[in-house]
Amino acid sequence: MRLWTVHEPRNPASAVERADKTIFVKDGFSWPGLLFSLPWLLIQRLWLGTLIYLVISIAAVLAGIFLPLTEGAGFVLAVLGNVYVALEGNDLRRRKLARRGFVQAGSVVAKTRAEAEHIFFSERGAPDVAPVPPKPSRPPASAASHGESNDVLGLFPRPEGPR
Repeated sequence: MRLWTVHEPRNPASAVERADKTIFVKDGFSWPGLLFSLPWLLIQRLWLGTLIYLVISIAAVLAGIFLPLTEGAGFVLAVLGNVYVALEGNDLRRRKLARRGFVQAGSVVAKTRAEAEHIFFSERGAPDVAPVPPKPSRPPASAASHGESNDVLGLFPRPEGPR
């Protein structure tokens, strides 16, 4: 089970907008942040985190070039930036959301984000949204009056059943 923090906009125009813009952030270690640090930071639009990551990476490369380090020590220095992103990446996301005007509305314990969303909104109560009307199963009568056929292509039966 994972802990998810829930972030909502500070002053939404409606309950539907609040629900639509609610963001769930997983707490803890980020495997994508460890394995793909730079792309993960860019996808999350963490520009300050990306800048810090690049500075750490460049410093590690320069330290490996100019200091008499073994290959293992150079590798450890290069991986430090990735470990930092994996450990602190989700906290960086939370800070970014706070700067953008989001407030932490709560936390949820769940396995997946979809489950966390379901638990959070079922406890809070979903906003009133007009139901979407179902699509008609048959074409309108006007299509048949213009000489178009209702036959189905291939060896399938007609929509109204076999004759």
